Amino acid sequence: MGLLLALAGSITVLSLDSPLVLDLLAGTVVTVVGAVFAWVAFVWLQRRILWRVGRRLAFSYVLLGLLPFLLSLVLVTVSAYLLSGFFLGHLYRDAAIGLHEELEAVSAFLIQPLEMGLFDPSGLPTTQDGAALAYYQGGALAAGDPRAPATFPEWLESDSEFDRQQRRSKVPELVVLPDGSATLAAGFRRGTSAVLAFYDPEVGGLLERELSRRSDVWTRLRRQGETDGTEWTVQIPNAQFVLQPLARTRGGEEREAFFESLGASSPFTIVGVEMAGPLHAFASGEPVSPPVSASLAATQRIVFRHLFSSSGQVDSLGWIAFGIATFLLFDVFIAATVMAMFMILGLSRAVNRLSAATGKLQAGDFSARIPVRRRDQIGALQTSFNEMAESLEGLVAERAAKHALEQELEIAREVQKSLIPGRSLQAEGVEFATYFEPSAAIGGDYFDIVRLPAEDGGESDRLAVVIADVAGHGLSAGLRMAMLKAGLLTLVEEGKPPREILSALDRLVRSGGDRTFVTSSLSLIDLSAGVVDMTNAGHPPAYLLRRNEVEEILLPGTPLGALGEDYGFRRIELQAGDVLVWLSDGFIEAPGGDGEPFGYDRTRDSLKGSAGSAKEVCDRILAKMRRHTDGAGAQDDLTLVVMRYQPEAGAMESPAAPEFMTAAGA
Repeated sequence: MGLLLALAGSITVLSLDSPLVLDLLAGTVVTVVGAVFAWVAFVWLQRRILWRVGRRLAFSYVLLGLLPFLLSLVLVTVSAYLLSGFFLGHLYRDAAIGLHEELEAVSAFLIQPLEMGLFDPSGLPTTQDGAALAYYQGGALAAGDPRAPATFPEWLESDSEFDRQQRRSKVPELVVLPDGSATLAAGFRRGTSAVLAFYDPEVGGLLERELSRRSDVWTRLRRQGETDGTEWTVQIPNAQFVLQPLARTRGGEEREAFFESLGASSPFTIVGVEMAGPLHAFASGEPVSPPVSASLAATQRIVFRHLFSSSGQVDSLGWIAFGIATFLLFDVFIAATVMAMFMILGLSRAVNRLSAATGKLQAGDFSARIPVRRRDQIGALQTSFNEMAESLEGLVAERAAKHALEQELEIAREVQKSLIPGRSLQAEGVEFATYFEPSAAIGGDYFDIVRLPAEDGGESDRLAVVIADVAGHGLSAGLRMAMLKAGLLTLVEEGKPPREILSALDRLVRSGGDRTFVTSSLSLIDLSAGVVDMTNAGHPPAYLLRRNEVEEILLPGTPLGALGEDYGFRRIELQAGDVLVWLSDGFIEAPGGDGEPFGYDRTRDSLKGSAGSAKEVCDRILAKMRRHTDGAGAQDDLTLVVMRYQPEAGAMESPAAPEFMTAAGA
């Protein structure tokens, strides 16, 4: 509503020295900029000046008490100005229609002797009361003003009473003379005779000055896009028109002189605009220019003089404008009242919520919170209250959680000790070195080395090496690890093949209900045959060290618990001195000081070198990883299993790694 009112004001209050389009554009820009500025000012006012509750209440009282009077004053002022602008348009239209009717009367008066043949056309006057005259016989110019068209312009004729009544209901069309000046014209025809009368600018001055004199309203005619002192050339079929500028002076000196001549000088000027239509070719009536606007100006004394002497000219259009303005300002008043009530009710609700939450806190309910929807002082107070309540609730919960955590950690240590091998395996022709460091009280990594039973129930030359990584840490990961180990030992002792073992473990993981993933690598080793059957379920690759060369054994496969049972498999024939290395992703992802992970390349490079013993290889990769992380503690579980194959050697005992004993809390 307010935007429409502003646009109406920008259309009514126009500069007399600017083209209509530029004036409208300027008014639109001013309206948009004003709206943006008003919004920014409102936001700033709300966040800065009205942040305190007292100021908001005072502002609310002002809105409710003072604003109605201000709106009433604005309503009266705007309505009076709008009505005055419309009234100027009435005066202009009446002056133009009156001049046109006089031209019609002259042409109608002179048609009678011409039609009756009482006078020769050359003997009739060429001017009368400021009007130029032309006479036609058989449609051709017989005598009169040479500026008239060679043939009678039928589009101007008024040959019936109905036609004349139609023309009186609208502003007459503007006609352009051969010299480019604007005028009004009227024609009358009977039979083969016709008379044409048009206002003569050479006698009475510019048309706009004649209209100003008749209406007591300062009038200036401007074509769209016209600049002062610039001629326009318009080419239409068989004719070319050079249009003279309608507005020939700038400034207000001539206008002030006009007001002084009427005895109505005033520093306050009322302006308006009336659309007069385009200029038309005299002969054909075709438009030869853009639309012409009549910029109108008068003082309040002139308006009062005409208004009280001819108030009937203020027609329904003025009252419609008054009604629209009243409705718009009433909308503003209603919006202001609603805004004030909203602010008062908002403050009341906010204080009530704060009081209720304080009561809950006093009763021991530390979960009480206040929904914060405000950005003022009360909103800041509500935020502070929520932070205080959260801190108190956190302190109480922290004390309870600390006790529960201590109990959980104790249980986790017991679970951990039961899962990780406590002693080393003794086997002929093979040596193991292991390392395990959890990142929490109990980690998600798990490894085991199991000797498979023989068919007669004794010990065989077959081993199973498994390394797995259960998603998560803490007690829940430990329980899943225990379940996984129990299932693995059962399946291995039953002599199941690797793929079948992993498939069964996959079903076991899924049976847990929650969405859990486990990466695993299972290797079955036949020491007597020197063969390793390695199966992988999404675990990082193993590495084979042979004659100072490092081979990455990459076996893509889906983790246990994921969709599908696509496991990677490879059979490796061992040679004397070969070293197999299994590790978890904690080594690969160990970050350095700059955040860069240890990575696969550094892992492979750290394995290069002498492989005299499994422990030597284990110590070398650990040392290089520690240098990369600058000795920082593990951020993820670290699990490492190194096996060296030496078939000609006897049984070798693989001592438990002291690092593991320390990390495990032994």
